[in-house]
Amino acid sequence: MLVRKRRSAWKVWPVLGSSFFIYPALAQTVNVPAGLPPTVNATYQEVGMGGWTPPTSSTTQQISGSGSVVSTTTSNGSGTDALQSMYSQSWGYAAAQNASALGVNPDALAATCVVESGCRNVYTANGSSSITGAFQMSNGTYNEALQKALASNPSLASSITNTGVSGQQDPATQAVAAAQYLKDAATTLQNAGISNPTALDARAYYNFGPTAGQAIARATDDTPMSEFVSASHMASNGISSNETVGQWRANVASKMGSAASSPILSS
Repeated sequence: MLVRKRRSAWKVWPVLGSSFFIYPALAQTVNVPAGLPPTVNATYQEVGMGGWTPPTSSTTQQISGSGSVVSTTTSNGSGTDALQSMYSQSWGYAAAQNASALGVNPDALAATCVVESGCRNVYTANGSSSITGAFQMSNGTYNEALQKALASNPSLASSITNTGVSGQQDPATQAVAAAQYLKDAATTLQNAGISNPTALDARAYYNFGPTAGQAIARATDDTPMSEFVSASHMASNGISSNETVGQWRANVASKMGSAASSPILSS
C-alpha cells in the first residue's frame, strides 16, 4: 500500500500587496535603557490613626533560604541603627506606627526593644516572673499601660490582635504598652526638670521603676548605682557592685547605639 508523506510548508500571508513569512518564535530580551523604574514607596493608613509613611532610605536585606531576614543595610542616615533592627522584624513597622499614634518617637521605642531582647520576641515568663516578649514587660505593667494607651487612642484597638494579657506575646501589641510606658516615663522626667527626655534618660525608669528611674536620670555620673538599685536587681541586670551611674549609662548607650539620644516624645 502506498503511503503519502505530508509536506510541511511555510504559509505566505498577503499584507497590503506584499507578503511576509511567519517564522517560529524566538526568545526575546527586553532592554530598559534607563534601568528599572523606581520602587513605589507606599503609605499606610489605619482608620482613625492618621497617615504614616515608612522611611524612604535605600535599604538592602539579606534573606535566608527559610525566608527570614539575615541582615539589613541602610544606605543613608534615615532612622537609627536600633530602628532598622526593629524594622527587620515582621512586626517592626506596625510597632513604629502604633508608637507614632501615641506621640512616641519610634526610635526611642526601638532603642528599648534592642536593649531588652535584641528586638526578638522571646518567651521568658516562668513560675516566678511574668516578664516576657520583645519589650520584656510583666503582665501587670503591660496590662496597665495597654489599657491606658487604648483609653488615650481607642483607634489602636483595631490594629492589635488581643487587648487582654494574653496578647502581650504579640510584639506589635506589646509595643503599644511599651510606647505608653515610655510616654509615662517622659512625662515623669519632664516634671522632674528634664525638658526633653531621651531613650537613655528613660532607661532606668523602664528597667527599675518610676522612683529609681527618676533618681538615676538626675544623678551625677560618679554616683554609685547601689544608691538606687538593690544588690539583687543589680546582679540580675549585669551591673557590678561598684558600678557608677556614668558607667551604667555608657553601657546602655553602647547597646542603644545612635538611638540613645533620640527624644521619647514626637515633636
